[in-house]
Amino acid sequence: MRVTGSVFLLLVGATNALAPSKMNRRNFFGVVSGSASAFVLANNANAAALKTGAASPFTGDYDDPNHPGCLRQVKVVGAPLKGDGTRSAYPVVEVVGWDGKEGAKACTERPNREQLWKVDGKIKNNAEALIDFSSKGGPKDLLAKYADGGIVFPDGNKWTKVIAGTNTRRPKDMTTLKSD
Repeated sequence: MRVTGSVFLLLVGATNALAPSKMNRRNFFGVVSGSASAFVLANNANAAALKTGAASPFTGDYDDPNHPGCLRQVKVVGAPLKGDGTRSAYPVVEVVGWDGKEGAKACTERPNREQLWKVDGKIKNNAEALIDFSSKGGPKDLLAKYADGGIVFPDGNKWTKVIAGTNTRRPKDMTTLKSD
């Protein structure tokens, strides 16, 4: 609704600027480029409202029925800086997991750090993300929807959020710095 109102106001302004008495090429292109810029800014303003960190519904630990008891941790973080010093308007979603020992139907012990896999993607809106599972043999832009307390994938699989977290599914040694 906000974008529609902005476009309407721009059109009213463009109509006044293009009145026959003021019509020339410079006026025309000035109004058209100004309108396009305002439209892009309005769209980016909506994208900037996307939530990151704990405020994002995606952030949290999950149960995956296809891998019972295995680690599924999702984080939403701000987009990284590009080379020109700008950021994408769309936050990054990071998924870390472990599928268990080969041949096991469920995870019964904790993984070590080397056994974890990580995939990422981008948040489209506060209820949808595109996740790149190609490094695990899956699709590049898999649509993930947050609905009814979980993440739902196109094949019907639903990861259910575990509010209390799943600390016992993470590796015991999560230290990042070592000193002698």
